Amino acid sequence: MKDKNKIFIKIFMALIFNAVFVGSFFYIYNNINTKNQNATDLTEQVKTESIRRGKISSLNSEIKSITREREKLQSHFAKSSDIVSFLDNLQSMATSVGATAEVSTLGLSKEGVGLDVEMKATGSFISLHKLLALLENSQYQLSFSSIRFDTTVSNNASGAIDTVTGKWSAVFDLTLLSFEN
Repeated sequence: MKDKNKIFIKIFMALIFNAVFVGSFFYIYNNINTKNQNATDLTEQVKTESIRRGKISSLNSEIKSITREREKLQSHFAKSSDIVSFLDNLQSMATSVGATAEVSTLGLSKEGVGLDVEMKATGSFISLHKLLALLENSQYQLSFSSIRFDTTVSNNASGAIDTVTGKWSAVFDLTLLSFEN
């Protein structure tokens, strides 16, 4: 009977050790699976963050590349705060071709689309013609309502009427279409 009790004790101890080992195995296995899932989640988060940072970097480089184009495009528009520089630009165009210019009226167009400008210029016919060409080819989008040329007749040294080098005046009624109020 003592042998049977020793055998039962040994079997009972073996079953307890097996139960402890099986329990430990499942506990460790469960921890490993949890850690693997956490590692997989972190890997996905790192991948997502890396993709997001790549997109942000790409977007920043696109913004930098468009900035120059935007500035170039914005130079064609006159804002209400830049109207003085626009008017100075008109007068400097006239000065560059040997004419004098003066803005006589300025206001918003009736359609509300742009800025109406009436500019009076004086000089030789050639200088006024060059001024007209400069205005037509300026960086601003201008629409001409009317252009009126007039001359004061002068006699040259031989007594003939000189309309080319005589004093001419012009009135340019134009609308600055690229105006942002």
